[in-house]
Amino acid sequence: CIQFSKTNFNFYRTYYTRKIEMENEELNNLLSVFGAISSTYQYGIVTWINDELVYINSKIIEHANLLGIDLKNREQIQRMLDNPEDYLTIYDILKDIREHRDIDSDYTRTWNKEIGKKYIEITYLIRIQGDKKIRAIITKDSSFEYQNIERQILSELINIISSELSKSDVSIRNLGENIRKLLLSYGLIDTFGIALLEPNGYVYYPYFKYFDDDDRSGMRFGPEVKNLTRYVIDKNIKLHIRNTEKEQLLPEGYSLYKMRGELFTIYAVPIVYRSLVRGAVLFEKQGEDQFSDITINLFDKVVNIITLAFSFLDVLREVDEERRKLFELSIKDYLTGAYSRRFLEQYLEKELFKSKRMKTPLSVVFIDINDFKKINDIYGHVYGDNVLKMFVKIANETIRSMDLIARYGGDEFVIVLPETGVENAQKVIDRIIDRLKEENINISYGIIDASEYGNIDDVYKKVDEKMYEMKKKKNL
Repeated sequence: CIQFSKTNFNFYRTYYTRKIEMENEELNNLLSVFGAISSTYQYGIVTWINDELVYINSKIIEHANLLGIDLKNREQIQRMLDNPEDYLTIYDILKDIREHRDIDSDYTRTWNKEIGKKYIEITYLIRIQGDKKIRAIITKDSSFEYQNIERQILSELINIISSELSKSDVSIRNLGENIRKLLLSYGLIDTFGIALLEPNGYVYYPYFKYFDDDDRSGMRFGPEVKNLTRYVIDKNIKLHIRNTEKEQLLPEGYSLYKMRGELFTIYAVPIVYRSLVRGAVLFEKQGEDQFSDITINLFDKVVNIITLAFSFLDVLREVDEERRKLFELSIKDYLTGAYSRRFLEQYLEKELFKSKRMKTPLSVVFIDINDFKKINDIYGHVYGDNVLKMFVKIANETIRSMDLIARYGGDEFVIVLPETGVENAQKVIDRIIDRLKEENINISYGIIDASEYGNIDDVYKKVDEKMYEMKKKKNL
């Protein structure tokens, strides 16, 4: 009896051992289609053949449970594919699965997602084997690799910012979109926003986006709206909201302004440089308490880099403004704002060449303010300076943007009117004279078509003669 029991035991042990080996062999053969390694206990795996669920292990059930998903529930899976926006954390994955569900070719794509404070690598695969279409989702807990992932994220972020800052016209909206895509690809956020404090006290969101079809960029709220962003900016503090349904009220009358009904985790950080709060960066993720400590630490580093970028932009704008002012000082008269004689000669030479080549008229007007010396003697030089400035102001308001007024010297000015004949130039001067009468300013002037002359000296000489002819007539 004892011998029989041992024999019977050995038989069943051999039978079940062989059965397990065969099952493992079948599983490995199946997984080899996807290039998965044999040590499957590290991976979460679910596999369908022609839409029939054929294999699922406990590891992927564990990972799916972190999202509140039952992979065995076909109705829930279908609801997810039909409404990916309800599952923001894996929105891009569901959207991709739905878009590639009917393809009849091999396909592979991998995402990295922080789910339930674990960092999960998710791979979706399609393999065609004869008349079989094999689909699988393979997950792997790669939290232990997070330091390398963090370095990679920060490196990619620096490349994104460097690329945008190198452009002549920096777009914060484009910058925000690229940062969101980066953080979304690693599963760290669902929603990303950048808010800036404007000089008038309004909070402006150049970028704020939930997902592709829910872009709130361009929002602007006045000081009376005491929302979360305003609280972070006013108090210059970081704010971690673990549950937007339970933590809607903030201190001192501030409150959470919810733009969507779902439960979210929010982390908001002020943008501070030169000892002033300039705005805030917002990280949001669907669900309760979704950000781990290492993720919060990463977000702080992300904001530091964004802050450096904004600080650099401000310095760049200041340098550009100083450069513009210095350039204007070099080409403009400091008193009146009219262009300098040196710039006039460069401009006139270019326009003279252009008018001869294009065979178009080029009117030049030489202007002298009548009795300017008497004005200075009677009313003083300050009053005389104001007369010069008023004349230039009225002239600039009357001529076109393509025209130019320059101070030739003292109370003498030159107006250049490209592609304008003498007759039309006279109409412009008549309008200027009418405006000057209101300010009790009188002028003498001469007008010529400069395209008829060979060089600038001839132009100056002739138009000056015309102006003095008018001045002599007025003095008769």
